[in-house]
Amino acid sequence: MDNLSASVNVAAFGLSAFDRVYELETPAATEFSFTLVARGADNQGTTRLSISHVADNGVQPAAGVESMAASGLRLDGSGLSNEGSRLDVTGDGFSRITISGSVSAEQVLLISSPMSGGTLNIGLRIRIGNVSDINLPNLTIPGQRPGMTSTTIYSSESWYFGLPAIAVSGDRYSVVAYDGDTAGVYGQRMRRWLQMDATTSMVTGGEAASVSKDTGNWRDQEVAALGNVLGVVYTGNNEVRADISLDRGATFPIQHVLQTGLKAGLRLVQMAISADYQLACIYWGNDSTQQTARLMLVEATPTAFDINNTPIDYTWSAPEILYDANGDATPVLMHAEYSTGGDLVVGYGYTRARPTWWEANYRCAVRLWGQSTFATTIVDSATRTAPTSADPHVSLLGTGASMEIFFAWDRADGAHLAYSTDAGQTFATVHSIPVRGAFMPTVHARMVGANKRVDMLYLLPTQWGLELHNAHWDDFTPAAAPTTYAITTASYTPGAPAPYSSLPPGYWLRMVGWFGYDAVLKGDEVAIAVHELTVDSYEYYRRAGRFLCPLRASSGGGGGGGWGGGGGGGYTPPPPPKVLLPGLTDPVPTPDPNHRSLLTIIVID
Repeated sequence: MDNLSASVNVAAFGLSAFDRVYELETPAATEFSFTLVARGADNQGTTRLSISHVADNGVQPAAGVESMAASGLRLDGSGLSNEGSRLDVTGDGFSRITISGSVSAEQVLLISSPMSGGTLNIGLRIRIGNVSDINLPNLTIPGQRPGMTSTTIYSSESWYFGLPAIAVSGDRYSVVAYDGDTAGVYGQRMRRWLQMDATTSMVTGGEAASVSKDTGNWRDQEVAALGNVLGVVYTGNNEVRADISLDRGATFPIQHVLQTGLKAGLRLVQMAISADYQLACIYWGNDSTQQTARLMLVEATPTAFDINNTPIDYTWSAPEILYDANGDATPVLMHAEYSTGGDLVVGYGYTRARPTWWEANYRCAVRLWGQSTFATTIVDSATRTAPTSADPHVSLLGTGASMEIFFAWDRADGAHLAYSTDAGQTFATVHSIPVRGAFMPTVHARMVGANKRVDMLYLLPTQWGLELHNAHWDDFTPAAAPTTYAITTASYTPGAPAPYSSLPPGYWLRMVGWFGYDAVLKGDEVAIAVHELTVDSYEYYRRAGRFLCPLRASSGGGGGGGWGGGGGGGYTPPPPPKVLLPGLTDPVPTPDPNHRSLLTIIVID
């Protein structure tokens, strides 16, 4: 029922009434956070949300989009563009804006998004009242993780910077991310590669133009490393491609296109590397003729090894359908890992729009060494969840039918950890982060002597932005409670300049970026690449730029197999390389601590 249109001036925005009305509630001067998203069919094509400020305490603001910041609202997203009376948020197949802050009076926003047959115009009222699900909890802030080391390796002023992924080989930490025009405008988007030598702290790197039309919502570039092999897999230009280096990044002689397709909606690549240098590349693709999303797998096998125990070439399999969602779906970050015995485990999930809600599914696929098919277990499912929730991640101990699998995922009520001792046949939830908005968990298990050390990392919304937190078990058991730490801390600094003198002064926020970290095991330690950014509360007022790709309308199983057999019998990976080769060679500027974005490598034991 529209009980809002008559009380505000919708005619000023060219409307006679809102198509839909949603109401959110918060006490005055109390922090809240919520996220709005739009997606395009097949997860591709220009997808847009537009936000306009309709009323502040019943009065139509005379200013443009800056009035939202003046009222206490913070807006964060990729692909922001100030269009005067509205703020556009543009992406390729997906667009997202997070609205947070605190207000002292009722606010009304107009949310518009192109749909097939017209534009959907939603009235969103944030009214003063009781505590609700959008309000941030009063958390006891944990202490900093002891024994951390932190090294900032890169900085950027670009609005495009973000979405890091990390791999480690010997003394080299390799990170891939997206970057762009250092003047801070929407110019050429780049794929940035960085490598730190832990023995000297020297940072080298490289870059290439990104042919993806994304503005920063999809992590469509990943990296994996072992010995002298460094693999980068990415999407763009309607293809999925893997570039393989046999000298840790100095050259990339192997370049293989895994799949092409103008209407494939290729998204969210991942790469895993086994102890015998087998490569597994997983990614989501869409069959637009059947309107269905599919999780695909391509594997590469070394053809031979040189005298340095390094592969000299690879043969590639044809794409295999690991899972068919049997409908259009929004994929989320997934993760693949090989066990020490060559078993392959994939944690994945997706969300799907239903007539009045979103649903999410979380699955674990296991192929034991020596078998040809995957056995899949549904770890969890949820309804009325956010379309950005799921983000499964796996970590393995042991091999074969008794392999232990740790499975982390998120849903609307927080982040969770499940545990299996039978190679994924069954799972039990052993820990939860019961905070709405906690997302993007990763889990890292290893044996340290006789102790089963486990770290679960996750992003958490706080008063001043996203923080990276850590649940740590020195010696894991299913009944043991972890110790919780903060890896990063969001901060607030007053004094940022307002666009003009009649507006209240702004402030700077320091926080972790959206999907702003990745982590891998490095022996007994966990190596983390963290993107921290500084934004001021009026930053989006200075954003301008348009995205020139065709506008698309927004839109509101794998094969069977057994768990028997396998187990690594006869699995004999080669010895490590005799010599680790130099890696990336291009110089990288010294990081500037005053830049908008900092990329830091953090190591915890």
